[in-house]
Amino acid sequence: MQKINSVVRVSFSGGLIGLLFGSARGKVETTVQKYNSEGWNVAEVIPDNPNLAIIILRMIILVLTLGLWTISTGYLFIMEKPR
Repeated sequence: MQKINSVVRVSFSGGLIGLLFGSARGKVETTVQKYNSEGWNVAEVIPDNPNLAIIILRMIILVLTLGLWTISTGYLFIMEKPR
């Protein structure tokens, strides 16, 4: 049986807001449940490895928001389902 694949990026919030109000488990669980309801299954989870430009952008955002918020590293979910 052939399968089709999809890649889903799950990103988290950083800074003080992400530290106080962020729920990595909740965001991952919501994403997986959403795709499971559409017939997708998780095949693999890969940590997202940002390049130097993204890291610099994150630092700039963190400075501009006075440490309150920035984008954070997340995960790439490889989803699959039967064709």
